Amino acid sequence: MLDGLPEQVDAVRRGEVLFVLNHSLDPVTVEVPGTHHDLLTGTAVTDRVTLGRYGAAVLRS
Repeated sequence: MLDGLPEQVDAVRRGEVLFVLNHSLDPVTVEVPGTHHDLLTGTAVTDRVTLGRYGAAVLRS
């Protein structure tokens, strides 16, 4: 789904929504080109999202 993801990160697209999941104890920053709206936090995400330990982002373009 996204190029160059760290081994501990999964990304899955379902329709207009992109789920990005960190399966690690360590925080990680993931490149997500473009501008998105994080449905979990209500914030705008531009080009990258930082996921906390075992964190998730649910992004809509």
